[in-house]
Formats: sequence, structure tokens, C-alpha cells
Amino acid sequence: MRLAIAQINTTVGDLEGNYTLILEAVRRASDLGADTVLFPELATCGYPPQDLVTRPDFVSSVEKMNQRIAEDLESGPALILGSLRTSPEGSSRDVYNSALILDQGRLQGFHDKILLPTYDVFDEARTFEPGGEASVHSIRGKKVGIAICEDLWTTTLSGQPTYSRDPGQELVEQGAEILLSPSASPFHAGRKRIREQVFAAQSKRWGVPICLANLVGGNTELIFDGGSFLMDPDGSIERCPSFSSHVALVGGVAKSGLEAALEDTDEESLQEIADALILGISDFFQKCHHETAVLGLSGGIDSAVAALLAVEALGSEHVRGVGMPGPYSSIGSQEDAVDLAQRLGIDFQMISIQESYTQMRSSLEPVLGTGNWGVAQENLQSRIRGTTLMTLANSMPGAMVLATGNKSELSVGYCTLYGDMCGGLAPLGDLSKQQVYGIARLEKFRGRIPDSTLDKPPSAELAPDQVDTDSLPPYEQLDAILSGWVEQRLSFQEIVDLGIPEESVRSVIRLIEISEHKRRQSAPILRVSPRAYGVGRRVPIARSLDGWQLPS
Repeated sequence: MRLAIAQINTTVGDLEGNYTLILEAVRRASDLGADTVLFPELATCGYPPQDLVTRPDFVSSVEKMNQRIAEDLESGPALILGSLRTSPEGSSRDVYNSALILDQGRLQGFHDKILLPTYDVFDEARTFEPGGEASVHSIRGKKVGIAICEDLWTTTLSGQPTYSRDPGQELVEQGAEILLSPSASPFHAGRKRIREQVFAAQSKRWGVPICLANLVGGNTELIFDGGSFLMDPDGSIERCPSFSSHVALVGGVAKSGLEAALEDTDEESLQEIADALILGISDFFQKCHHETAVLGLSGGIDSAVAALLAVEALGSEHVRGVGMPGPYSSIGSQEDAVDLAQRLGIDFQMISIQESYTQMRSSLEPVLGTGNWGVAQENLQSRIRGTTLMTLANSMPGAMVLATGNKSELSVGYCTLYGDMCGGLAPLGDLSKQQVYGIARLEKFRGRIPDSTLDKPPSAELAPDQVDTDSLPPYEQLDAILSGWVEQRLSFQEIVDLGIPEESVRSVIRLIEISEHKRRQSAPILRVSPRAYGVGRRVPIARSLDGWQLPS
């Protein structure tokens, strides 16, 4: 067997587009001398298809496409192709998440995914029928075991369920000489390290190589990093690159040691997150048929980093910045916004909200009075800015607003519904404030963001001399509480035991929990942490905060 990995970037539901990608990957693999090509999970229809698989017309179209692929590649290599397969009548679900063996113009065999994950961002048992037997197949003279993604994640790992079956072990006991794994393993910081360590342990345990073809690309909130590999039992590994499509012949080429490659620095980790976000933005716009990002530039760090990542993803010609000074906007911040736009080479214009704000105040004063309205006064400014951005985007074909809020702000509700939360995508919504600063200071981006933006205290500039710490603990403390409560799921007391003042912990947890209704109305958030807001986190809005959560 001369095996190639086809690490491709599929789009959910784009059967024609995915067909083209599959055929091109097979052509490239053939040119490299491959006689077998391994594709990612659900390559024909894209991952995750979610409830699309409950539509009979969708499933029928996918199966027709599978037949077309087999016929069009009759004389080429054998394909292990992730796709859908109809389950027998009487099954609890209509389809299997399957890997098809296509060779000589027809279906030669298949493997139906046995272990259907229902944790974190996964909900596969809701839509797929679990597979039955795990069988070894003879492909191009090799005894091959096929196991789809979760089928091989049968190790003791925090957050990982324990399964009653071990499909990899079953295949090895049947004589499999190699395990092939179509996969859609989504990215988060550190995930590559975990994935490779898990498969190194499994390959060593079973004494056979494992080849994993992982999906690459962004699909709504989820980003898939690729990083496909061939893992040998001795821990040596052949890798495909991360965050880009790639076709590679594996086996018989120089391999690197696993441990050496897994030594990441903080700089490398932040760069990996930045690369993931760039891919996520690019694919979100492309797959949703948008061309231009519109975002407010306040002169602050969040909008600066959002604009920088948008330029990296879309090109400067497809990013439009808007400065919207209000009654409390500093001259320095306005100058920083202009400076940033010039450094990034993006279109920029200044639209004052002062007149609109004055008019809105006047119309509301008979009801609210002429004094300071507190947070309502601040939010009014933010909502005028949100309306301005949405109106501009509506006037431009193919434009979409980017929300610029970060995870620290979204966590505690330091954001305005229908104001700065407006947008079709929230690229920074899974980044702590400290991570935002970290990305801004990456060597790769040196000189792209003004020093004055990096150095000044963060402020929403919605009130006189306002800074974020007027309402929040210092971000170092805030982010530590958020990490403990949201990502590590520590208790109130466990966070206090880290040396953080009890009152700060109590206040921040309460803010997190009462702000869930805001996050439910957030734009989709690109996931880069193990526990992002969105598809992988489900908590009720209406609930008590006392007792087990916040002891009195």
C-alpha cells in the first residue's frame, strides 16, 4: 500500500464543491504515486452536518454524490472516504457516520462509526446510528482496520467518556496491520499536543501504525486545524501542516520524534491561536458568502486586534474600519484609530455619534430626566454605534460586521446587547483580555498596532475618565477567576484558595452567571479554548445562583 493523506477543507452541504476538492486531492495523490487515499470524516457532506442529516433529500443527494465519486475515479487509487450511509429500516437513526472504501468504480466495503461522542461540542448520538461490527479489510494487499475519529479515543483522558467497546483493539485482534482514521477533531489551544499524545499511546499499545486524516478549516464556531499524521508504535511521526489543505504521501519518509515537536513556548501557543482565528475568519466569510468585514475602531486593543486578524484573513482591501467618537471619546483614542487604519492599509472613515446621541437624549429626557442615566446613558452610546455599523454593512453588498468583544468582557456582561455585541461573527469571543494583548505583541505582528494602544489603560470611554477597572477587577485577577470557573470548572472555594480575594471571586462568578442571557444573543464565537461560550457550553438562563454555587 502506498498511502496518501488528503487533508482538505470541506464546506457543510456544498456537495459539488467538496466533490471538486476530493477529485483534485486524488489527482495530486496519484501524481505522488499513491494507490490509496485517506480522507477526513464526512468529507463528502462536510462536518458537522448537524440536523441536515435528518433531511431525506440531503441524505439522498450525498449518496448520489458518493456513487458519482466512485464512478469518476474508477481507474484511480482506492479511497477511504468519510461520508453518510443510510441505516437499515427500523434503526433509531436514519444514517451512519461512515467511511466508505471506494475502488474500481464501486463500494468495496465500509466502516460505520461505533463510538458517537456526546460531550463538549459533539452531539453525534442525536443524529447518527452507532455502527455494529469492526471488520478488517484488505486494501491494496494490506490488512487495514478503519476507525473513525472517536473510535480510537479510548484512553483515560480528563473529560473523555469511558466506553464499553474499544474498536481499535477489536481491529488489531482481527489482524489489522495498520489503522486508518478519518477524523474531524476540532482545534483548541493545546489540542494538537493532546491528540498526538493519545495516538502515540494507542499506536504503542496496539503495536501498529495509525494514520489519521484530520479535517482542516473553519465551520461556523469550530476550527479544524488539520495536523494529520502517520504515527508509528515507536513514537515517530510524519506530520501534515496545521491550518492549511495538504496532500502527502506517508510512509518511508524521514520522521521526527514526538516529544521534541511538542515543546511549545507561550509565543508559539499564541501564534497557533492567531493562526486558528485567521483561518476561522477567512472560512466563515467565504463559506457564508461575505467579502468585507466592517468593524468599529475605538483606538482600543480589542478592535485593533480584531482588525489585524481580519486583514490577515481577508486582505486589507476587504476590511473597513469606522471611528465613531462620542461625548467621552479622547483625542488620543481617535488618533490611535486613524494610525491603526493607516498601518493596516484599510479603508477608514470617522462618523461622529455626538449629534445622534444628543437627539436621542432629548427625546428620552421627558421620561428619564435631564441628569445622569448611569449605565443606560453608557449603553445608549454603544447602541448608536452598533446601529451605525449595521447600517453601513447593510448598504454594502457582501459586508458583515465583526463584533470585537473578548471573553473576559462577555463573561461578566461588560458589553452591550445590540451595541458592541452587534455583528455576524465574534472572532475574539474566546480570548481572554490577556490573550488579546499577547497576540498584539507577537513578533509576527510587531509594528502593526500603535504602541499607544498597547500601553494605555483599557477603557470603554462611555463616561468621563472611565477605565475598565472602575467596574472590574484587574484583568490578571479577572482572567484567573474566569479560567477557574468557566474552563477548569473549579468551585468557589477552590478559586479562593488560589489566593484571590473572596469578594472578587464572589462578584465575578455572580456576573458570569447573570450574563448568560447576553451570551445567548452573541454572534457566533470562534472556539480556541477547551471550553468556549457557544455550542460546547450549555447552562440554563433561569436558575438559582445561591447554595452550591455561591455560599453565603
